[in-house]
Amino acid sequence: MVTWRAGNESNGHKSIFAFWLFGLYQYPYIPGMTGILQIVEYNILEKKLISRGDQVLVALSGGPDSTALLMILCRLSQKLSFSLGACYINHKIRPRAVKKEIEFCEKLCGDLKIDFILIEDDIPALAKEMKISVEEAGHLFRKAILREIAIEEGYDKIAQGLHLDDTVETILFRIFRGTGPQGLNPIKPRSDIFIRPLFNLPKSDLLGFLRKIKQPYLLDRSNLKSDYSRNYIRNKILPAVEKHFGNKIRQSVFNLGQIIGEENTVLEDVTTKELRQIAGFTPGGKIIVDLERLSAYDSWLKRRLIKKLLDKIGGRPGFGSFADVERIIRLAEGKYKAFDLAGRIKIVRYNDRLYLLRGKTTIKRRELKLPGTTPIEGLMADLRCGFISSPRKAIMKTQKAGMKINIDFDKISPPLSFRSIKTGDSFTPLGMKGTRKVGNFLTDKKIPPVIRDEIPVVADRKGIIWLVGHQLADRVKIDKKTGKVLELEFIGKKDQGFA
Repeated sequence: MVTWRAGNESNGHKSIFAFWLFGLYQYPYIPGMTGILQIVEYNILEKKLISRGDQVLVALSGGPDSTALLMILCRLSQKLSFSLGACYINHKIRPRAVKKEIEFCEKLCGDLKIDFILIEDDIPALAKEMKISVEEAGHLFRKAILREIAIEEGYDKIAQGLHLDDTVETILFRIFRGTGPQGLNPIKPRSDIFIRPLFNLPKSDLLGFLRKIKQPYLLDRSNLKSDYSRNYIRNKILPAVEKHFGNKIRQSVFNLGQIIGEENTVLEDVTTKELRQIAGFTPGGKIIVDLERLSAYDSWLKRRLIKKLLDKIGGRPGFGSFADVERIIRLAEGKYKAFDLAGRIKIVRYNDRLYLLRGKTTIKRRELKLPGTTPIEGLMADLRCGFISSPRKAIMKTQKAGMKINIDFDKISPPLSFRSIKTGDSFTPLGMKGTRKVGNFLTDKKIPPVIRDEIPVVADRKGIIWLVGHQLADRVKIDKKTGKVLELEFIGKKDQGFA
């Protein structure tokens, strides 16, 4: 269920308060810009987070982080010429607390005279349906619904209240769980239309700001419990470390993230460039890797390449562990032939190629438009049929692995259709006598079994006339008596690529 509640447009507020810097590495020193409002203003301008005339949607929960973000942006909106709205998402996980939070957020937006949007959906039910954790389902839903609202309501940016402490906790959590350098990246100030103007501010500054302007906020009591890993780091580990090493430990971890993040940006460009040289996608979405070229890389680059492959096939950043990466390296070296990952990803080695796939491709049977172009459901490809005006223009030579063939139209029994290979399929390959099983034919050609589900067959009422990309049937070949020529072409669409 989606509920829309609107107020009035924001008219902005003037800055009423500023904090002093407390360290050289805390924020860049800029004359005349020493307070929290000025720091956020600097972030916005330096990182190009908001442009003049933008409409910005704040993800508001009523907690201190998002409340501080909303109040800060309200005080900067007039000066920087942008307008605001806010959105509260009810996940239906904490029914008692939610009512109070909705009332608080709606009243706050009313007082500030900005639009308020309420979104409600059953995240536990969604998680059950998707077979993922409630936390992951909530994250995916928030990102998707905020983007949808932004498009429908005309917002240019979505502002989130993530701050320095969030980066610190994330880095520590990943270190404890196990990560490589990529896992130590800080929270980015901007990702597409999502912006985090508070990314370099510690939570203590935000709480101080709220106290100074006497702005109330709500506390999620579940955050005070240390049952969850992130809460344990926040409530137990960081206070204990600060007691021994001092309160600059958070800034030190944040600085580490900034440095590694900048280095990762350079290395990511190198990795992406090399990945395009050694890997590609099949029409069915499987990833193929050239093992000979992969083996030539140094270990650090090899790991990064494999990690990026896992992110792509897994559908999200962070998919696959260090152990998974090392296992794939051993497989690439010939110590395994195949294994399953996370119960849904299969990694297979066949000769000098490595294949990563989510599952079997099914090509739905469909009749071909004659003439015309027909999409192949299950593959990123189409099949085109057309007639050639003169038989002399037809391809007369033996055709083997081509994606375009010419056949004698008078020798076929329409209608033509395409489908997946079936067990027991057979045909007479061009230039041969007698029938051959398709499976045996492909084995002789050393076509890996793992990608055979992506090979369509074109058939008429008598059987197979074309094993697409590999061979046509002898019975439909062109000869000197051919009068009408039909041309069939497999047209692959541009693959997803690596970005």
